[in-house]
Amino acid sequence: MVNSTLVVTLYINPMTGNDTNTGSRLSPFKSLTRALKETKIPTRIHLESGTYSAASGEVFPLVIPGGATVVGNEANKGAGIVISGCGEYQSPSFGMQNITLLLLDNASILGVTVTNPSAKGTGIWIESAAPTLANNTLSDCGREGVFTTATAKPAILDNIFVQNTASGLVIAGHSQGEVLRNLFQRNPLGIAISDFAAPVIANNKLSENRTAIALSRNAQPVLRQNLIVKNTQGGL
Repeated sequence: MVNSTLVVTLYINPMTGNDTNTGSRLSPFKSLTRALKETKIPTRIHLESGTYSAASGEVFPLVIPGGATVVGNEANKGAGIVISGCGEYQSPSFGMQNITLLLLDNASILGVTVTNPSAKGTGIWIESAAPTLANNTLSDCGREGVFTTATAKPAILDNIFVQNTASGLVIAGHSQGEVLRNLFQRNPLGIAISDFAAPVIANNKLSENRTAIALSRNAQPVLRQNLIVKNTQGGL
Protein backbone atom coordinates (compact mmCIF):
# COMPACT_ATOMS: atom_id res chain seq x y z
CA MET A 1 0.00 0.00 0.00
CA VAL A 2 1.40 3.42 -1.02
CA ASN A 3 1.06 6.42 1.28
CA SER A 4 0.86 9.53 -0.90
CA THR A 5 1.24 12.90 0.79
CA LEU A 6 -1.01 15.64 -0.54
CA VAL A 7 0.76 18.99 -0.80
CA VAL A 8 -1.45 22.05 -0.39
CA THR A 9 -0.48 24.83 -2.83
CA LEU A 10 -1.36 28.47 -2.12
CA TYR A 11 -0.77 31.54 -4.31
CA ILE A 12 -0.02 35.09 -3.15
CA ASN A 13 -0.08 38.28 -5.23
CA PRO A 14 0.49 41.54 -3.28
CA MET A 15 -0.63 43.61 -6.29
CA THR A 16 -3.87 41.92 -7.44
CA GLY A 17 -4.66 39.46 -4.65
CA ASN A 18 -7.23 39.73 -1.88
CA ASP A 19 -7.11 38.08 1.53
CA THR A 20 -10.77 37.12 1.20
CA ASN A 21 -9.91 35.01 -1.88
CA THR A 22 -9.38 31.24 -1.79
CA GLY A 23 -5.62 31.30 -2.33
CA SER A 24 -5.82 29.45 -5.65
CA ARG A 25 -3.84 30.40 -8.75
CA LEU A 26 -6.83 32.31 -10.18
CA SER A 27 -7.94 33.69 -6.80
CA PRO A 28 -4.71 34.50 -4.90
CA PHE A 29 -4.35 35.89 -1.41
CA LYS A 30 -2.82 39.35 -1.04
CA SER A 31 -0.51 38.61 1.92
CA LEU A 32 1.83 35.87 3.04
CA THR A 33 0.46 36.49 6.54
CA ARG A 34 -2.96 35.31 5.35
CA ALA A 35 -1.55 32.24 3.63
CA LEU A 36 0.35 31.18 6.75
CA LYS A 37 -2.95 30.99 8.65
CA GLU A 38 -4.10 28.36 6.12
CA THR A 39 -0.93 26.32 6.29
CA LYS A 40 -1.55 22.60 6.53
CA ILE A 41 1.55 20.48 6.43
CA PRO A 42 3.00 20.17 3.87
CA THR A 43 2.23 23.44 2.09
CA ARG A 44 3.84 25.14 -0.90
CA ILE A 45 3.31 28.90 -1.05
CA HIS A 46 3.98 30.65 -4.38
CA LEU A 47 4.86 34.35 -4.24
CA GLU A 48 4.20 36.55 -7.27
CA SER A 49 6.34 39.63 -7.95
CA GLY A 50 5.91 42.61 -5.65
CA THR A 51 6.81 43.91 -2.21
CA TYR A 52 5.50 42.07 0.85
CA SER A 53 5.43 44.67 3.62
CA ALA A 54 3.19 46.15 6.31
CA ALA A 55 1.72 48.37 3.59
CA SER A 56 0.51 45.28 1.71
CA GLY A 57 -0.96 43.67 4.83
CA GLU A 58 1.94 41.69 6.29
CA VAL A 59 2.27 41.31 10.06
CA PHE A 60 5.87 40.81 11.20
CA PRO A 61 7.68 38.76 12.12
CA LEU A 62 6.45 36.18 9.62
CA VAL A 63 6.73 32.72 11.16
CA ILE A 64 7.29 29.96 8.58
CA PRO A 65 6.33 26.61 10.14
CA GLY A 66 7.83 23.21 9.51
CA GLY A 67 6.54 21.62 6.32
CA ALA A 68 5.99 24.97 4.62
CA THR A 69 7.94 25.93 1.50
CA VAL A 70 7.84 29.57 0.36
CA VAL A 71 8.83 29.88 -3.31
CA GLY A 72 9.52 33.03 -5.30
CA ASN A 73 11.97 33.53 -8.16
CA GLU A 74 14.74 30.99 -7.67
CA ALA A 75 16.32 31.47 -11.10
CA ASN A 76 17.11 35.12 -10.31
CA LYS A 77 17.84 34.87 -6.57
CA GLY A 78 14.56 36.46 -5.53
CA ALA A 79 14.71 39.44 -7.90
CA GLY A 80 11.40 41.35 -7.87
CA ILE A 81 10.00 39.48 -4.85
CA VAL A 82 10.85 41.50 -1.74
CA ILE A 83 9.84 40.70 1.84
CA SER A 84 10.57 43.86 3.83
CA GLY A 85 9.62 44.56 7.43
CA CYS A 86 10.35 43.84 11.06
CA GLY A 87 8.69 42.72 14.26
CA GLU A 88 9.70 41.75 17.78
CA TYR A 89 10.69 38.18 18.59
CA GLN A 90 11.67 36.97 22.07
CA SER A 91 14.61 34.65 21.44
CA PRO A 92 15.14 31.99 24.13
CA SER A 93 18.91 32.49 23.86
CA PHE A 94 19.34 36.15 22.85
CA GLY A 95 16.32 38.01 24.27
CA MET A 96 14.23 40.50 22.31
CA GLN A 97 15.14 40.75 18.61
CA ASN A 98 13.87 42.69 15.62
CA ILE A 99 13.41 40.19 12.79
CA THR A 100 11.65 39.78 9.45
CA LEU A 101 11.27 35.99 9.22
CA LEU A 102 11.45 33.19 11.79
CA LEU A 103 12.01 29.74 10.30
CA LEU A 104 10.86 26.71 12.30
CA ASP A 105 11.70 23.01 11.97
CA ASN A 106 12.27 22.08 8.29
CA ALA A 107 10.70 25.16 6.67
CA SER A 108 12.12 26.28 3.30
CA ILE A 109 12.59 29.72 1.76
CA LEU A 110 13.47 29.62 -1.95
CA GLY A 111 13.99 32.56 -4.30
CA VAL A 112 13.01 35.67 -2.32
CA THR A 113 14.73 38.93 -1.35
CA VAL A 114 14.63 39.67 2.39
CA THR A 115 15.29 43.14 3.82
CA ASN A 116 14.95 44.38 7.40
CA PRO A 117 15.15 48.20 7.36
CA SER A 118 15.11 48.48 11.17
CA ALA A 119 18.26 49.50 13.02
CA LYS A 120 19.76 46.30 14.49
CA GLY A 121 17.30 44.27 12.40
CA THR A 122 17.86 40.67 11.27
CA GLY A 123 16.41 39.33 8.02
CA ILE A 124 16.02 35.63 8.90
CA TRP A 125 16.30 34.17 12.41
CA ILE A 126 16.88 30.42 12.88
CA GLU A 127 16.87 28.94 16.38
CA SER A 128 17.14 25.17 17.02
CA ALA A 129 15.67 24.42 13.59
CA ALA A 130 16.90 22.78 10.37
CA PRO A 131 15.40 24.83 7.53
CA THR A 132 16.60 25.28 3.95
CA LEU A 133 17.47 28.69 2.50
CA ALA A 134 18.33 28.53 -1.19
CA ASN A 135 18.67 31.02 -4.04
CA ASN A 136 17.66 34.06 -1.95
CA THR A 137 19.10 37.56 -1.62
CA LEU A 138 19.64 38.97 1.89
CA SER A 139 20.30 42.69 1.54
CA ASP A 140 20.11 46.01 3.35
CA CYS A 141 19.35 44.53 6.77
CA GLY A 142 19.94 46.83 9.76
CA ARG A 143 22.21 44.26 11.39
CA GLU A 144 22.68 40.91 9.60
CA GLY A 145 20.97 38.97 6.84
CA VAL A 146 20.72 35.63 8.68
CA PHE A 147 21.29 34.73 12.35
CA THR A 148 21.46 31.09 13.47
CA THR A 149 21.72 30.05 17.11
CA ALA A 150 21.13 27.35 19.75
CA THR A 151 21.15 23.92 18.02
CA ALA A 152 20.21 25.15 14.53
CA LYS A 153 21.32 23.02 11.57
CA PRO A 154 20.26 24.98 8.49
CA ALA A 155 21.17 24.34 4.87
CA ILE A 156 22.16 27.75 3.46
CA LEU A 157 22.73 27.22 -0.25
CA ASP A 158 23.41 29.48 -3.26
CA ASN A 159 22.28 32.75 -1.65
CA ILE A 160 23.55 36.32 -2.04
CA PHE A 161 24.37 38.33 1.11
CA VAL A 162 25.00 41.93 0.08
CA GLN A 163 25.24 45.33 1.79
CA ASN A 164 23.97 44.38 5.25
CA THR A 165 24.85 46.87 7.99
CA ALA A 166 26.82 44.57 10.33
CA SER A 167 27.29 41.16 8.70
CA GLY A 168 25.92 38.82 6.10
CA LEU A 169 25.60 35.69 8.25
CA VAL A 170 26.06 35.12 11.99
CA ILE A 171 26.40 31.56 13.28
CA ALA A 172 26.26 31.37 17.10
CA GLY A 173 25.39 29.04 19.96
CA HIS A 174 25.89 25.36 19.08
CA SER A 175 24.76 25.84 15.47
CA GLN A 176 26.02 23.44 12.84
CA GLY A 177 24.57 23.04 9.36
CA GLU A 178 26.00 23.75 5.91
CA VAL A 179 26.82 27.05 4.19
CA LEU A 180 27.54 26.21 0.56
CA ARG A 181 28.07 28.19 -2.68
CA ASN A 182 26.92 31.57 -1.34
CA LEU A 183 28.17 35.03 -2.30
CA PHE A 184 29.05 37.46 0.52
CA GLN A 185 29.74 40.93 -0.81
CA ARG A 186 30.05 44.47 0.60
CA ASN A 187 29.22 43.59 4.23
CA PRO A 188 31.41 44.81 7.14
CA LEU A 189 31.63 41.12 8.11
CA GLY A 190 30.88 38.40 5.58
CA ILE A 191 30.44 35.50 8.03
CA ALA A 192 30.78 35.73 11.84
CA ILE A 193 31.11 32.38 13.66
CA SER A 194 31.00 32.43 17.46
CA ASP A 195 30.41 30.46 20.67
CA PHE A 196 30.54 26.68 20.01
CA ALA A 197 29.29 26.82 16.43
CA ALA A 198 30.67 24.17 14.07
CA PRO A 199 29.19 24.65 10.59
CA VAL A 200 30.59 23.47 7.27
CA ILE A 201 31.55 26.53 5.18
CA ALA A 202 32.43 25.43 1.64
CA ASN A 203 32.65 26.75 -1.92
CA ASN A 204 31.55 30.28 -1.00
CA LYS A 205 32.84 33.51 -2.50
CA LEU A 206 33.58 36.37 -0.08
CA SER A 207 34.64 39.62 -1.73
CA GLU A 208 34.65 43.38 -1.03
CA ASN A 209 33.69 42.94 2.63
CA ARG A 210 35.72 44.62 5.37
CA THR A 211 36.49 41.19 6.87
CA ALA A 212 35.47 38.00 5.09
CA ILE A 213 35.24 35.49 7.97
CA ALA A 214 35.59 36.22 11.71
CA LEU A 215 35.92 33.45 14.30
CA SER A 216 35.52 33.98 18.05
CA ARG A 217 35.26 32.06 21.31
CA ASN A 218 35.16 28.29 20.74
CA ALA A 219 33.96 28.26 17.14
CA GLN A 220 35.12 25.21 15.17
CA PRO A 221 33.95 25.56 11.57
CA VAL A 222 35.09 23.33 8.73
CA LEU A 223 36.34 25.60 5.92
CA ARG A 224 36.76 24.15 2.43
CA GLN A 225 37.47 25.72 -0.97
CA ASN A 226 36.18 29.22 -0.24
CA LEU A 227 37.31 32.10 -2.46
CA ILE A 228 38.28 35.09 -0.30
CA VAL A 229 39.33 38.14 -2.35
CA LYS A 230 39.44 41.96 -2.17
CA ASN A 231 38.30 42.24 1.47
CA THR A 232 39.64 45.55 2.76
CA GLN A 233 40.72 44.64 6.32
CA GLY A 234 41.15 40.89 6.42
CA GLY A 235 40.31 37.52 4.95
CA LEU A 236 40.10 35.23 7.96
